[in-house]
Amino acid sequence: MKRLQPIVFVLLVSFFLFHPNDAHGQSLSEWLIYFDDEADYSQFIKHYTGRVEDQERVEDQADGWVVKALFSKDEIETIKQSSIVSRVEPNYKKRLASFIRFNDPLFSQQWGIQKVDVASIMDQFHDQNLLYGKQIAINHETLTYEGQPLHASNVFILSEDGMKLSRLSVELDHAEGAWTLDIVDEQGERIAANTGYLPKLDVLIPKNKVYKKLQVVIKADGWTQIPVIKNITAVNHVLVAVVDTGASLHKDFCGNVLHSLGKDYVDGEGIAIDENGHGTHVTGIISACPNNGEGIAGVTGFAPVDVIPLKVLDGQGTGSDFEIAQAVNDAVTFGADVINLSLAGKGKTLVLESAIQNALHHHVAVVAAAGNWGTLLQDVYPASYPGVITVAAINENNEMMPYSDYGWKIDLSAPGANIMSTYLNDSYQSLSGTSMATPFVTSAVALLKAAHPELDVIQIRKRLFQSALDIREKGYDIYSGHGVVQIAKAFQLPFSEAIDWLTIKDNQPVDTSQPQLLGVSNGLIGKDIYIFIEDQFILKRKIDSDWLSVALSTISSVRNEKKLTVVCADETGKIVAADERWMNPPSTSPASFSDVPTTFWAYREIQQAYSQKLINGFADNTFRPNQYLTRRHAVMMMNRLFHWPFQQIRSPFTDTPLTLGGALPIYSAYDQQIIKGYNNGKFYPENFVTRAQMAVMLARALKLSENSFSGTPYSFKDLSDSGHFAYYAVQQLASKGIITKQEYFRPNEFLTRAQFAAMMVRTYEYISKNS
Repeated sequence: MKRLQPIVFVLLVSFFLFHPNDAHGQSLSEWLIYFDDEADYSQFIKHYTGRVEDQERVEDQADGWVVKALFSKDEIETIKQSSIVSRVEPNYKKRLASFIRFNDPLFSQQWGIQKVDVASIMDQFHDQNLLYGKQIAINHETLTYEGQPLHASNVFILSEDGMKLSRLSVELDHAEGAWTLDIVDEQGERIAANTGYLPKLDVLIPKNKVYKKLQVVIKADGWTQIPVIKNITAVNHVLVAVVDTGASLHKDFCGNVLHSLGKDYVDGEGIAIDENGHGTHVTGIISACPNNGEGIAGVTGFAPVDVIPLKVLDGQGTGSDFEIAQAVNDAVTFGADVINLSLAGKGKTLVLESAIQNALHHHVAVVAAAGNWGTLLQDVYPASYPGVITVAAINENNEMMPYSDYGWKIDLSAPGANIMSTYLNDSYQSLSGTSMATPFVTSAVALLKAAHPELDVIQIRKRLFQSALDIREKGYDIYSGHGVVQIAKAFQLPFSEAIDWLTIKDNQPVDTSQPQLLGVSNGLIGKDIYIFIEDQFILKRKIDSDWLSVALSTISSVRNEKKLTVVCADETGKIVAADERWMNPPSTSPASFSDVPTTFWAYREIQQAYSQKLINGFADNTFRPNQYLTRRHAVMMMNRLFHWPFQQIRSPFTDTPLTLGGALPIYSAYDQQIIKGYNNGKFYPENFVTRAQMAVMLARALKLSENSFSGTPYSFKDLSDSGHFAYYAVQQLASKGIITKQEYFRPNEFLTRAQFAAMMVRTYEYISKNS
């Protein structure tokens, strides 16, 4: 190896000798520094003893060494240039690939943590004090902060790279009375302050700003003993407001339960001390300290999540809408990301509804308990306010708790039976109710925000709904909602913009004479939405808000339920978000088409196709089974079976405008290459479709080959030539029982509506059998 040149050696030695503890204001990281021979290694150790933490021989090199040492970014760049160093690498951290083992004694009793599928993602989060490794200036002396006590009342935090913070906390060694914590920025402006009697005071720092210098000022006037700063903590956390009975100090709470910022709306002064136990229990479900050898672990585990307790309910657990509304509004002012309302009652007030709408419009998620009366929650609030995520309770067997309220306002379910959590006087208690289920969902929201701060309320709603575990009949139901919240699955969904009806659930009765509320994610504002009912274009509208009030038209149909489709497109016509659901409960009785008697050859198939929502019929209660099928209706029916994704809002054909019934399915079929149209750029939607054309479209939809067939072909007398454009498609479908094997196929005959209904049913059965 090349020896160190003299001038470089001088520079390197002077660097080591005169800057042994200077990281130039940058945080220190662990690095692995390699040497090819022992002489170089010894030279390095001699001049940088203070930074080396450990050393080891490199096994495949007789004289090779590696040291583990602490350096800043600037320092390591200088060291890399030294010719005595052969290699530099970050000392990468690894985590257990297995599930974290918790030492909390009651963790084994927390069945709810397993039920909501959160354990597998807990190790993704590692909360940390952002001040560690930063420079602290005290009385003209600068030191690296590593959690040591500070004997000063005026401290400067220095960060060359800058820090994004949400909260700063200072803990003193004792508290003799009231004291004040002030935070001043580098412009000399006071940006946060708090006064209280607790040894630890917290302040919320304005978010979305980078701080390179902050001054921490302690004012403890009249104390007999000068306080020592036991610890300073700076974090960038998600903020949860628990609006409840308050939260008592508890041995199982970490520093992220911000008691000093809590507020008592019941007595009108002081922090939110719990006299009931309910709020302490709810807070523990969210954020009890994990792996501290005490009690339980909160659902948010190690994630960067803070909780502010806001006391609106008294010792008997009773409070009024006015105080609840005050707390909700204050939570918005604090900068909360999610508000937990484990409370419920009859009666609607404008003051609380306005507060909740204010929260939602400020992109603060609101999660509320369904209530414990075991009745329809139509008049239960705040659960019934639009936009609230309303939570029902289940037991360990995924059964709905009999006391859990039900109705169209239910969004999700969560564990709510025998839930172990923190309680008064440093104790633990097992409680049941929708109040206990609610913080599981609140925790899910907080975890999503911690991992993906860019997600807004509508995106979070859709993620939670789409990933929920269905525990009753397929799809949404009024008891469990979309199902049991599944946190890890919600994390796995890809990022997307979102549309969500806030007042319409799947199969919910809808009064179209009343406007409905549509929520859209922030990224869609400024784009256009298009609304369709039963594939009929209803309206186009520019999105100017995250909540839209929409008047829906009445569409005549033989079917009680009606498909409601919303898509959002950008300026190029590309669809960037979509939502599809059914308005009104499905018909429970068989289709009563006046022109399809029970003796009709395809009666069973038509009934089955109707029950599977593949066909509708006409508004005059006819199906017209012997009429020829138009190309437009063929694509519409196929789309109901295959659910092709929506990709564009602009027509690929000159004769299929958006106002044409079924236009959107036609566009989707074209995007999926199911249909191609004609050379003149037209689709001819009202032309009849031939049996051969339909065979080709079905084969394409099923992703079957149009150019080959590996089985034994069936000998249709009128389709024996493999050169016919539909030959292979017909053989593929015949082999799967979708086309019946008869003497003649009649490829050029037009297809009747009854024949196509029968083919759709057979296709449905084939897909079901092979899925």
